[in-house]
Formats: sequence, C-alpha cells, structure tokens
Amino acid sequence: MIVAAIALGALPARPIILRVPAPDSAQGPLRRFDTLLFAMIALLAGFTVLVAVAPMLQFGVPAPALDLAINVAAALVAIAVAALAWPRYGEGGDAAALFQTAAFLGLAAVNVLSVGIVLAGRDVEVGFSATQPTQAPVYSQLISRFVTAVLLGLGALPLAARVGVIASTRRWVALLPAALLVAVTLFAIASRDRLPALLSAEAMRAIATAAAHPSGLPGNNSALFLLQSAVALLFAVDAWLYRRRYAGTGEAMDAYLSLALVAAAFSQLHFAFYPGAYTSVVATGDLLRLVFQAMLLLGISAEARSQMRALRSANADLRLLREAELARTTLEERARLAREVHDGLAQDLWFAKLKQSRLRQLADLPDEARELTEQVETAIDSALAEARQAVMAMRAQDDEAPFREVLARYVEDFGERFGLRTEFTADGDLEGPSPRAQAELLRIVQEALNNVRKHADATVVRVRAGRQDGRLGLVVADNGVGFDPASTNGRGFGLRSMRERAELVGARVDVESQPHGGTRVSVEVPLEGRRT
Repeated sequence: MIVAAIALGALPARPIILRVPAPDSAQGPLRRFDTLLFAMIALLAGFTVLVAVAPMLQFGVPAPALDLAINVAAALVAIAVAALAWPRYGEGGDAAALFQTAAFLGLAAVNVLSVGIVLAGRDVEVGFSATQPTQAPVYSQLISRFVTAVLLGLGALPLAARVGVIASTRRWVALLPAALLVAVTLFAIASRDRLPALLSAEAMRAIATAAAHPSGLPGNNSALFLLQSAVALLFAVDAWLYRRRYAGTGEAMDAYLSLALVAAAFSQLHFAFYPGAYTSVVATGDLLRLVFQAMLLLGISAEARSQMRALRSANADLRLLREAELARTTLEERARLAREVHDGLAQDLWFAKLKQSRLRQLADLPDEARELTEQVETAIDSALAEARQAVMAMRAQDDEAPFREVLARYVEDFGERFGLRTEFTADGDLEGPSPRAQAELLRIVQEALNNVRKHADATVVRVRAGRQDGRLGLVVADNGVGFDPASTNGRGFGLRSMRERAELVGARVDVESQPHGGTRVSVEVPLEGRRT
C-alpha cells in the first residue's frame, strides 16, 4: 500500500491535460505530459527493480476483503470507461472508442465474473482461491489481459478508422470480446484439472501458503514468465501509441490512457514475478492495478469536464445562431412592414392629401369648412412624415451600414422632415452591440425624437453616442418645455415602450426632465461579450 501511495502521489491532484488547439501551441502541454509520463516510468521502474532484487518485497499477503475490493473497483472503472467511450463512437464516429469499449467491456466481464464467483462462495470449488489453486485463473487472467492489450493497441492505430466504418452498422460487435472472455474463463474452470501447467507445483504450494500468511516469491514457470512479460510489452507499446495519439488529438482521455497503460505494463511484470490471479491474496501487481484504475478515473473526470466545456461551447454557438436567426427574421419582417407602409399606408395618405387639396380649392367652400380642410391637410402631412420616418427606421440597417452612420442619417432626416434643428455627435465608432441591440436602440431613439416633436415644443434636439467601460451610451436631449417625470410615474406609453425595448437587450433607460428645463433621455447597453 505504501508503494501505491507513492505512485499516486506522483499524479496531479487535478487533471492538467488540456485539449491541444494547434500544433504550434501543442508543444507546451505535450512537454509537460512527457515529463509526467517519464517520471511515472522512472518511479515504477525503480520500484520494479527493488521488487526483483529485494526478497522482502516479493510477497503475497492474505487479504480477501482487499482483493475483492480491488476486483470490484476494476469492474466498475472498466464499465465507466466503456460507458464513456461508447457514445463517442456512436455519436462522434471515433473508431478508437469502439475498440476501447470492446476492450474495457471484456475486462469488466472477467472481473464481474470473478467477483460473482467470490460472492457466491464458489471460488474454492472452481479453483480460483489461493487456498486450493488451479491453473484456471492464470489462464483467464493472461488471456483477458492479452485481448485487452491487443484491442487497445488496435484502437490507437490508423486502421481503426477503417474497421470502425465496417462496424458502423453493427455496433454490437463491441460485446463480442466480453462474451469470448467469459466463455474462455468458464472453459478454463471446466477444464482446470486438464489444462497444461503454467504454474509449477512448487509455485502452487507457495501460493497456498500465502493464503494463510505472507509468503515470498513462488517458483515460476519460465513459459509463464515469458507470456506475462509479452503482455507487459504489449501494454507498453499501447502506452506509446496513445501518447502519440494524444500528440495529434490533444484529447485528455488519450493522455490518461497512456499513463494508465504504463501502470498496466508494470503491473503485468509484477504478475510475472508473483502470479496474483487468485482470490484472497494480494501481491505488488495488485497494488499497481490500483494505480491503473486511478489513472482511468482521472481520465474519466478530465473527459467529463472536456465534454461539459464542449457542451457549453455548443450551447453558446447555438445561442449566437439563434440570435443571428432572430436578427435576420426581424430585419426581414421590418423590411416587409416597411414595404407595406410605403406601398399601402403612405400611398393612401398621398391620395387623401391630393383629394383634400382639391376639396380646399373649391370656390364655394365655406370659411369654416376651409379651415377644417387645412387642419386635416396638416394632420395628413404629419402622418406622411411619420410614415416616412417609420419606413426609414425599419430599413435603416438593410444596407449593412455602420451603426454610427445609420444613427446620423436618421437624426438628420428627422430634422429635415419636421423642421427641427438636430445635432448628432459620436465619440469613436459605435460597433459592438448585437444586431438586435442596434435595432432596439434605433427604435428607442426614434421614440425619443417623436416625443420631442409631439410634446416638447423644442427648437433644438441633440443626440450624442459613445462607448465607455464596456457599454454603449446614447443621449437624446432637447430644449423644450420639459415635464415632471414623477407626474407620469412611468405610465406614459412612449416611456414604457422605450423601457420595454431596453429590457429586451439588457439595457437601461433613464429620463431626466423638469418643467421649462428640457428633457434628457439616456440609454446604456452592454457591448457584445460584456453583458452581465
């Protein structure tokens, strides 16, 4: 356990692997990862040398509860990794994830079967217990780890993509290794007394002794040692392949798989020294399995955070697309309304004005009627001017002119149409608000100017705009008669309309006025990316 604690202490408290955005910027994270990888290799290599040369470290300890806990943890972690990899293949088409799913489902199946045998109290009967050891668990462990190493290695190779395409309509193939390994384990149990001996009789006696009290290194079959070492080499190659894959993709899970496979390789070497396939006995190889599982858990955590970041980014993109679509729809609707006003209402008003002019020119028209026709004509002129202003406001942004130019053009046209002296000033460019915010700001300015024309009895109106502290401010001020804002209590339709439009884009409208002191309407809107 002390060795496991030392190994885990070398790991970062939180994942440090980041997605690599581009080859030029990848070198920093990759170098840090390589430093961590080589430090882990050096640490585990040093510990392995100590185990190989120091008899006191070559042991098997009777610990049935700990052995069961390690196998349960191994099953749960393998299932979690498979569950994380499966949607990556199904939704994202990552062929390596298909091989990872198959590998870890197979590993989980063997561990679940082993745990089930122990919980059912059948481990002694089927030869899985160290008290009455057989060859069955050695075969099961060796074959399951060999299959896992091969599948993970294939997943890191370029040919994985071609296999992934072939299996795209048959994703159930990921279950085949699990079914195969369960079948192999059951066959080994059924044939446990007839299997060729991978462990010598001396080794079997030493393992049985370890089930009662700590025991030293058992005698080992050279063939088994070579087979275990070959599987360890496969895991080492897999670790290198995933390190290379991480250098290309920057995926956190690839980095942690590389680290985990280094631990798996050294764990397999320790099993070559002391076969720890039996229940109720814990050896150094089992402790290194804990390091393997810890790395996978860190990888799961980092991958989950990466997916959450990707989800948040996707949601932000969707929000931008929604706002862009809303702005496009708003502009189209505004253009449609402008056409209808221009081709319908404005034309009808022009027709009414022509008829009214002809009516006023009648020779026998009474003086009172003539006075009424002049009033009606004045009202029609006012309505025409308002219709033209409305059309201009709705079409102001159709030509994609800068917002500053749109405002200046609108204010100038307002002054010309209604005979008011208008002044427009802007401090720098006014870009930054979203198209929706620009449209609402223009409507607020239009409403403020209309209030000036209808109620202020002003001769001068000034519009000033500028950016400051991440916000865009607009001020419409006149020299009119003013009013007492408290007397309206915010119930005026024009003021309420301006405030409602401001709320739609996160802006704030303030109105300052006093009788005979003019009116000042100010609005502030946060610039894009600065909204709080």
